[in-house]
Amino acid sequence: MNDWVFFGLLWGLGLFLFLCGLMVHLKRWLRLLALNDLFSGQLALAMTWLGAWMMTIPFAAFVPDSTAKGLLGILSFALLAAGLVGTFWYPMFLRPRWMRRDAELQARGEDLFAKRFLQGQGQRPSDGQQP
Repeated sequence: MNDWVFFGLLWGLGLFLFLCGLMVHLKRWLRLLALNDLFSGQLALAMTWLGAWMMTIPFAAFVPDSTAKGLLGILSFALLAAGLVGTFWYPMFLRPRWMRRDAELQARGEDLFAKRFLQGQGQRPSDGQQP
């Protein structure tokens, strides 16, 4: 396979994953949080690291120096490790501020679900209405 085709495909897919993860961090594409049900960690946030890893892989074909290839390999391994660990366990300090705040509200029982359904503040339909 041509190096440029490999570069374009892998870098483009990595850029897509990186942007998806970045948009979740910025609280833009929250529908991607449904991916978190697949694994025990935060897959939607780990996509940022996995996308960055995929964007570094094609550069190894174009780096001539062995020292630079070694540094690129270390960077690539660190990004892959962060992405895989984030898939199964994502540390709280790396999560965005809005996600940490929501977790604190859920732990205290002050989130919207607890207020509406568990504490009896929700609107209940009358006998003739559908829920």
